[in-house]
Amino acid sequence: MSTQSDARTDAIPAQTGRPMTAPALEDVGPPSSPAPPTKKRRPELDLMRGFVVLVGLIILHSAVVFVSTDGWFVNDPHPNVGFAIFVTPGTTWGMPLLMLVSGMGVRYALRRRSAGAFVRERLARLGVPFVVGMVALVPPMWYLQQLRRPDFHESYWRFWLRFFDLPAMAKGLPLRDEWSSGGIIVDPAHTWFLYVLLVWSLVLLPVFLYLQRPRAAELVDRVAGFVARHGLVALAAFAVPIELAESAFGANDNTGTWDRVPYLFFLLYGFLIALDGRFDAALRRGRRLALAAALPVSVVLIFWAGAIDESGGELMNGSQTGWSALQALTGWLWVVAILGYASAIVNKHSRRSPEGAPSHSRWSGVGRYANEAVLPFYVLHLPVIVGAAWVIVRWHTPILAKYIALVIVSFAGTLALYEFLVRRFRVMRFLFGMKRFPQSSHAGGEVTPSLDTASRVASKSFGIEDS
Repeated sequence: MSTQSDARTDAIPAQTGRPMTAPALEDVGPPSSPAPPTKKRRPELDLMRGFVVLVGLIILHSAVVFVSTDGWFVNDPHPNVGFAIFVTPGTTWGMPLLMLVSGMGVRYALRRRSAGAFVRERLARLGVPFVVGMVALVPPMWYLQQLRRPDFHESYWRFWLRFFDLPAMAKGLPLRDEWSSGGIIVDPAHTWFLYVLLVWSLVLLPVFLYLQRPRAAELVDRVAGFVARHGLVALAAFAVPIELAESAFGANDNTGTWDRVPYLFFLLYGFLIALDGRFDAALRRGRRLALAAALPVSVVLIFWAGAIDESGGELMNGSQTGWSALQALTGWLWVVAILGYASAIVNKHSRRSPEGAPSHSRWSGVGRYANEAVLPFYVLHLPVIVGAAWVIVRWHTPILAKYIALVIVSFAGTLALYEFLVRRFRVMRFLFGMKRFPQSSHAGGEVTPSLDTASRVASKSFGIEDS
């Protein structure tokens, strides 16, 4: 990152002397010492976000096809409970982790924007892709599901008009994340994440703005100091609101097997982690214990959810209060472990690298490309999986071969749509939540964003800013 960009991101000390900045990646001084400011980009955030969206969701959503004989858009006629066992742990931490990382990005975004500018950006980056997904990408998946019914003979356009029933949608979506359309219960599929992130970002905006003010510096300093001195106790305490919310509202298949309310806490926790480096340091210190606890708890969760059910159908739908609380605990443990190890790895690397030394990794270009692709890739991936699965499940081949083929075809198809339909066109970039073309150079007739600017633009997709 350029010196000019670094200069723009210098931390501004609060009245207590604690720098209001992104968390430092180095363990400096005793645990109770305030973390020094950092001008470096948080590369582990890009790594986690890219892995969850570009790789994890393709792998997990492709596996859902083989979990049971019904209940999804397309299902294999010969499901295998092994896929249910494979999918369940990932559903406990994937979307919560993405929400928490988005909360960290909100902190970075608000350092450079007014409240009004932040609201406008959220509406453009999240609201527009949500509408596009609901109008153009979600209805075809539900139509394919209905085509499995022998008594269904409706044309797609008549079905589309029924699906996009605005009064029914306005009545059912805010309360139940689903609505009835001509006797068919439908939901926003994977686009739920966009509107949930948008709504919670706006709901928490007054809290975010308050926490950044000098008058809140003492409160944040006290909380961060307690976390630094009693890290494990604090991490356990942070899990309590998540468990209570998930227990009260229960698992919801329409929003990633979690209810919407716990996501609010993950978003808030992400903001706090980015606000003071002592939160980040606590994650690093607690990562080993969190991982050691997450593994056996995940096993208990799987069997409790119904892994021994031959169909595997119950595995994705644990509805008991105790099961929901255990899912919340499992998800929090995995998030702590993943964030802690990611931060520790980057911390170790940063100690070996000279301060301010540029990265010449062969993967740096791939990382920049992946960052920009995250949001449109997310919006596009599920329709591609469903369309490919509609064909592949009819193959008379072993189920593992069909799964591998589905993963490969879905990843390649989504990447091709992004590259040739979205990335190169200004209108499509806007519709899929990408920023307009930044300063660019022309090579062979193709517009190629500058590397530094492209990285910064990509980071805004799910609310991740340069630190």
